[in-house]
Amino acid sequence: MPTFYLVITWIALGMIIGAFALAARLKPIAWGKRGQIWMLALGAGSALLGGLLGFWLVGRLFSAPVALWVAVLVICMLWLYERLVKKRIKSA
Repeated sequence: MPTFYLVITWIALGMIIGAFALAARLKPIAWGKRGQIWMLALGAGSALLGGLLGFWLVGRLFSAPVALWVAVLVICMLWLYERLVKKRIKSA
């Protein structure tokens, strides 16, 4: 049962990170109206994968911080990718 609680914690952390990204307006414009749902799902999915990776690599104690950092990195990489594409289109 404790592993189930960890999985729920990872998903909740990811959704919170996705909500913070929406509040900071980091959602790509091309995603449209359903982009809010996709941003929450992206945060939850990346945190789940990061939590599983952290659980496997560093153990149960540090799996939640790893999940948090992986979710933040994925969201920021998405924003950075969109920004670089805009800059490249603008310069061409």
